[in-house]
Amino acid sequence: MDIDLPEPFSAERTLAFLQRSSLGVPYSFGPHGARRAVHLDGHLYGLDFRFQGRCLRVSLLAAQTDGAPHRDPQHDPHRAPAPGAARPGTARRGLTPPDAERLRSLARHLWGLDDDLEDGYRVLGEDPRMASLLAAHRGLSMTRTPDPYEALLTVVIGQQVSVRAASAVRRRLLAELGDAIEWEGEPVAAYPTPERILEARPERLQTVGLSRQKARYVLEIAVRAAAGELEPQRFAGLDDQEALERLMEIPGVGRWTAENVLIRGLGRRDVLPAADLGILVAVQRLMGWEHRPTEAEVRALGVRWQGYRSHAALYLWALLGGT
Repeated sequence: MDIDLPEPFSAERTLAFLQRSSLGVPYSFGPHGARRAVHLDGHLYGLDFRFQGRCLRVSLLAAQTDGAPHRDPQHDPHRAPAPGAARPGTARRGLTPPDAERLRSLARHLWGLDDDLEDGYRVLGEDPRMASLLAAHRGLSMTRTPDPYEALLTVVIGQQVSVRAASAVRRRLLAELGDAIEWEGEPVAAYPTPERILEARPERLQTVGLSRQKARYVLEIAVRAAAGELEPQRFAGLDDQEALERLMEIPGVGRWTAENVLIRGLGRRDVLPAADLGILVAVQRLMGWEHRPTEAEVRALGVRWQGYRSHAALYLWALLGGT
């Protein structure tokens, strides 16, 4: 399927940012696009996203029903399969029209194609310093996770560790417990389903690099996801503050984590994670301040960006090279 790209979407800048960011781990990147697998409505889809001119071409590489439960050839429930190995499931060919429409909507969500960048630039550009930042990264779009569940896994793993360490843990989680569809000899990967995580003991989660406490948090996230509590529609009627409070009911989820999930998992457009270290450093650099700003100072500054504070955060991260 082909999807027209809105102006001023920049495939080059968006791909480069995604490749450097925490959200890029499930993707394999090529010169003009990327591949990943996603779980959607009980199926695992391998998807190829290819940018051609002002068009995003989305191709289905392969699809299978989610297998249950996954086991290695020795039937050892605690033994990891080979990294990136494809897991069993029933092969599924072709797409029904409803399937195709869901995948189209997913692609638009993943690549931020429904965001009104021009209006965002108009609002944010009223701040002269922000206007120069927007011009330097014009066309950079907000990429997102398929759902709040993946966003929670991504952000919780990144709590209080370096970017490099967090990326390594995410890759090991995908290799040990994730799902993949083989395509042309290469795995197209997806994060593990909640059910797959719940099959694992806490000790198994710790082998991928999670602390004991984070392993408990990940299991709690999986419990809630399996119960349907993290479906996007459960947040649809909530304003940003209500959704923030709902997420913060989850053990291990504080304000910083919840704000990032609102932005990356739920597509909320007016959220500023003002305590984020990268945001603090970027604001200091943008404003030319000698001191590192406080969270309160960043929130006060963010009032002028109201309506598009999530995109202000994106461009502040871009100032540092991505996050």
